[in-house]
Amino acid sequence: MSADNGIYIAHFPDGVRVIHAQAIENLDYYHAGSDEYNKEIESYFKSAKLFTDEDEAVKFAFQYAKEFDVLEYGVSDLGELPKTW
Repeated sequence: MSADNGIYIAHFPDGVRVIHAQAIENLDYYHAGSDEYNKEIESYFKSAKLFTDEDEAVKFAFQYAKEFDVLEYGVSDLGELPKTW
């Protein structure tokens, strides 16, 4: 059985956000820029912890990862994403 989860770091115009999520590939399901794509980004990242310092975000991500017994995809940086909310 697959856990299909990971800790994800994403860069937004207002800072860096870190989440634990499953099925992050849902971000690629819709065409970038479409309403559906924007809603997916919002659903994953809107309530995420926001960092203004990238190093602090990375430290947090690796600490956060220790809370999970199974973390199939580890810690991943998704790069820049548009803030859609």
